[in-house]
Amino acid sequence: MFIVSKDKKAIINLEQVATMYIGSDGCSVKADYRSGNGCQLGRYNSDQEARKAVEIVADSIGTMEVCYMPDDDSVKARMNLEEQKYHHITGKKTKGHGGS
Repeated sequence: MFIVSKDKKAIINLEQVATMYIGSDGCSVKADYRSGNGCQLGRYNSDQEARKAVEIVADSIGTMEVCYMPDDDSVKARMNLEEQKYHHITGKKTKGHGGS
């Protein structure tokens, strides 16, 4: 399986990747090769967005031959979709969300 970097300037063979992780800055997603070298797969606006991007990639591993690092809009859309799941079906607030 291959993954295309967010900027679409690199294609990485995941068979050669030892680990994929969020960088120390909290915003970049990086991959280290088995040879010891590494590269940046994408950079996001926040730690939360970088974590969601890794989750999206993890969900697609094994389901397709070529995977693309998600762009900012895709990450935000997934985050918004998951936020909406926490509301009660009737539209009322669920318990534990505070309010008056």
